[in-house]
Amino acid sequence: MQLRPYQRECVSRICEKLREGRSTVAVLATGLGKTVVFSDVIRLGLQREGRRAIVLAHREELIMQAVEKIREVTGLEPAIEMGDYRSIEDGVYGRSSVVVSSIQTQTARSGDGRRMERFDNTHPWIVVVDECHHAVSKSYKDVIAHYMSHPESKLLGVTATPDRLDKKALGQVFDTVAYQFDVSDGIQQGWLVPVRQRFVQCERLDFSAARKSGGDFQLNDLEEALEKSLLEMVSPMVEIVGDKRTLIFAATVKHAERIAEQLNRPGMKTGAAAIVHGGTPRDIRRQLFREYAEGKLQYLVNVAVATEGWDDPALDGRGVQVIAMMRPTQSRALYVQMLGRGTRTLPGVIAGKEDPEDRARAIAESAKPSILVLDFLGNSGRHTLVHAGDVLGGSMDDATSKRYHRESKKKGVAEEIDVLEMISHAEREQRRAEEAKRRLHIVGRATFRTQDIDPFEALGIVPRTVPWWQRRIPATDRQRAMLEKAGIPTRDLDTGRASQLIDHLMSKPSEKQSWVLRRAGIDASSVDRKKASELITMIKGGRVDEARNIAAQAANPV
Repeated sequence: MQLRPYQRECVSRICEKLREGRSTVAVLATGLGKTVVFSDVIRLGLQREGRRAIVLAHREELIMQAVEKIREVTGLEPAIEMGDYRSIEDGVYGRSSVVVSSIQTQTARSGDGRRMERFDNTHPWIVVVDECHHAVSKSYKDVIAHYMSHPESKLLGVTATPDRLDKKALGQVFDTVAYQFDVSDGIQQGWLVPVRQRFVQCERLDFSAARKSGGDFQLNDLEEALEKSLLEMVSPMVEIVGDKRTLIFAATVKHAERIAEQLNRPGMKTGAAAIVHGGTPRDIRRQLFREYAEGKLQYLVNVAVATEGWDDPALDGRGVQVIAMMRPTQSRALYVQMLGRGTRTLPGVIAGKEDPEDRARAIAESAKPSILVLDFLGNSGRHTLVHAGDVLGGSMDDATSKRYHRESKKKGVAEEIDVLEMISHAEREQRRAEEAKRRLHIVGRATFRTQDIDPFEALGIVPRTVPWWQRRIPATDRQRAMLEKAGIPTRDLDTGRASQLIDHLMSKPSEKQSWVLRRAGIDASSVDRKKASELITMIKGGRVDEARNIAAQAANPV
């Protein structure tokens, strides 16, 4: 398989991180090929003799997608360990080098133990966790611990949504972030379709009294609030979408049934809408998804089924054209998953297009030039709802975000807005406002407090933009200890900024290393901290001349 440029870069970064450590995470937005990436990592990793690979996921759809893609990328036939599917592990017929398994099956009881204990952990494994934002749960941790028992085992997590409402950071399981390519990156580089947004104002929609559970609305309270405004949500949606194929996210099964009743009522298209939810039998679910993909159904109302593991094959040549967010949420992760069902390009549209402008032009000329997202506005009270701008504008500061929300809602009720264009407008306007404020209030200050020193300014580093999800994760104890040992203040540091400071430290030898190298006649400025450690080991072993030659080559690579 021919990987896309960012996929090749992602694979390279993953391999680099796994050579340096035991675990890492890759963040790729929905539609950018996470399965292709980890399949290629498996292909490369299995070149080492004695290794096996296992892919862990929590849904059947993800399992089957992984099996198909691994087969396509590696040429190997993966074994499936899920329910009645069992991998051959007795060695009589030869074991598959790749296993794809559900997390539920791995932790299920089997005889005196659990199913995961069927698998030998005395040899190294490549462990891949799909949708790894679930990996901080106890079940995942137990399974990961089993396969990571061997000191040479490696762990890779892939996800589109690395943040969690319960605030449990992925740093509990993974050491580093190898790569990040989000929705806005994908759109700007022509790999995903642009997102357009329309707001629907609902006078009777009131979430102000809804309670929270696990960081989002309690479903019973949400259902009650949505019931009161059902018609003022459905009627405008029907008018706005016209004949476009629409995927609707509902809060509960009862809510989905009420939406479908309205869409299938007399005067509407007969059989225009169908419902899928966790209780829908698998064969019926597959049939409904296929009918929807073929365009036989205009509306598919789903309850927590199309959020992960379903990719629209667009068999009608049009694909999902509208996402109706009738399940309001405070979870950025959930919103990203719902939005991602519509951001894929139609099959073959951008194939062979190497230039971003060519891809963007091909998308614009296709039957699916964009995805329209409908968000519904009401009285949210103390609650803050997530909208498309929160997802695509990950680098916006609080002031810009507030400006975006204010201006986008004002304009988006009357017409569709291009989300990225509106974000750019909000950023420009906020910069102008701040510059005007600075000119009015220029005040000289001659004093400062030591604890307020910016470590980036002190070290002369230009900070990179930190992804929104990393800004929510405080620096780990390990990161803080390393930075404080170097005399760098760590107050209010997030994991992304801490990682950048550590990268800067590791780019040059420590003072002690520099002193040892200088005594041996070696210019310490030409090597980083890791290479300095290797040279010092050689010096201590009596291989001074060899160390000098290696340092000289580093200083003059040509």
